[in-house]
Amino acid sequence: MTGINENGFLSSELDDFEKHIAKAYPDHYNYLLKTNQFSQKLQYKLTIHKNDSDEIIAAILFSRTLATYQAFILVAKRGMLEQANMLLRCMFEPLFPLVAISKHKGYSLKLIGSEECERLKAFNKLIRYHGRQNQENPIIKDIQAKADEVKERISKNDFKKISIIQSAEDAGLIDWYDTAYSCLSSTVHASVRSLETSLVFDHELDLKELKNEPEINGFEILFATALEAMKYAIVAISEIFQIDAKVFVEELLQKLKDFTEGMNN
Repeated sequence: MTGINENGFLSSELDDFEKHIAKAYPDHYNYLLKTNQFSQKLQYKLTIHKNDSDEIIAAILFSRTLATYQAFILVAKRGMLEQANMLLRCMFEPLFPLVAISKHKGYSLKLIGSEECERLKAFNKLIRYHGRQNQENPIIKDIQAKADEVKERISKNDFKKISIIQSAEDAGLIDWYDTAYSCLSSTVHASVRSLETSLVFDHELDLKELKNEPEINGFEILFATALEAMKYAIVAISEIFQIDAKVFVEELLQKLKDFTEGMNN
């Protein structure tokens, strides 16, 4: 058995830490796993038409949301609180456009056009990079030619960049962007305030030590948020592919209501 001091969160000592998380949050953890099983089965029920870009992109966005949700559970069950925060935030990146597709037919075409704007941005970065190394490098002209082609396509087709806040707006989830997404972003970007969770103070508020060990506390709201995010994903993909998920969604909604009432009491 390898110790935490030698291998950190990869230590075999943490292989059984899941039971502590499950004991601390029995209802939440049970529904995390139950929702995962339902979603895992759901993705294999999708009948995707190869010429329907909404269906193709939505199916991939759903699987990406689900896989990130699974990664969130994997790090959470080892007590990795900050990393769970990061992965929960990452769930919203594919979730917002997925829900937007469910509300706006043909939205995937806007996402495809937006990708051209991202390509142009990437080409410009490469041009700047090579220019800093050697302004005479012939590769700069090659990249510029490709950038000009993309720029012309963008202009001809009137492609617009769809930002994450725009996709949240189009999904009807702007409140989620302004709350959960924004709050969790501070951990992703390693803001100074988010780093405070690694500090341990004594009773006189003097800095005692830094911590980087498994946590038990602090997961309740993260688990509830992850479940609600998956609820939106399930509803969206079910609407796009006309799959009946009403019974499970209603059950999950009731559980989320119970969790909210429990946190408020």
